[in-house]
Amino acid sequence: MDARVKPGHDGRKKRGAASTRGKSKPTTDQPPAIVFHDLVQAIATLSAAAASGRPVALWSAPGAALYLGCGWFAAVERRARAAVPGAAARFVIDCADRADLVQEAFAEGITDACFAGSPALAGRLTDIAHKSRARLHRRRPRALDLAGLGEPEATLRDFLGGN
Repeated sequence: MDARVKPGHDGRKKRGAASTRGKSKPTTDQPPAIVFHDLVQAIATLSAAAASGRPVALWSAPGAALYLGCGWFAAVERRARAAVPGAAARFVIDCADRADLVQEAFAEGITDACFAGSPALAGRLTDIAHKSRARLHRRRPRALDLAGLGEPEATLRDFLGGN
């Protein structure tokens, strides 16, 4: 696998997890996660997802809501979906520990936000998410990070198992 695949939020490996080396990957209901950094990468990811017939989860960089803003993220999502309308994808913005940014994301129409703050605030945000028909994520998944890839198409095809 590529060196850009990052571990989960805290960087620790889970104990007792079975190795998948030499075996087929375990099936989960979570689509492959890919960290994108701009519109070009988002469109390339959706194109690869459509070509492979697999859904994907496009994640912002850690804490991206703090420095890029929810408006930017929502605009990139709209433009990428318009460019590749047949792709099945979930867009997730990382709001770090900022509950106000999670609320802003939901107000912008973003349906998935990651929040690393207190459990008490997370409970309240989960209630808001349900009312908004959105989802609150508490941890970042292992993901392919497209940072530094000028033309990510081949990497994405390999990662998603496409042609």
